[in-house]
Amino acid sequence: MSDVKGTLEATVLLKKSTCYFMKTGRCSLDIVTDLSMLPSVKSAPDDLLYCPRILHALKTKGRDRTVKVVSCRCGHAEVVAGHQRACVANRTGVQVTVEVDGDKCFDLCPVCGRQMTFDEEEAMKNGGTRIVGLKAVVSTDEKKKETKKKK
Repeated sequence: MSDVKGTLEATVLLKKSTCYFMKTGRCSLDIVTDLSMLPSVKSAPDDLLYCPRILHALKTKGRDRTVKVVSCRCGHAEVVAGHQRACVANRTGVQVTVEVDGDKCFDLCPVCGRQMTFDEEEAMKNGGTRIVGLKAVVSTDEKKKETKKKK
């Protein structure tokens, strides 16, 4: 087993229905500062307490740290699962575990693809696609992959 640690540039897609900042113009991580007082009531992804709860879980519980990505030939990765975790990790510097989604490889990430086409309609459709830097650990454990195949 070996782990690769470093910074990964990946694209995340957040929309008004999945991001408090996209909905209101203010990031909930800038508003909610006391993570110990979070109520246990479930919330929607665009609610004020959603990302602070993710941050609290990343810092204290040590679970839900995985962000699934697909590599792109442009040099970036595209997040395909864990967009909010990736955004929270980028804003706070919390380290996440990156899981590469199979042998897939895209030509261009959504940001680079939009820059190449200059298509404003496509940019509006994609909402808040942006590149974030993730402190990441990429596990290259072959036994883990074999265990997943058997299940």
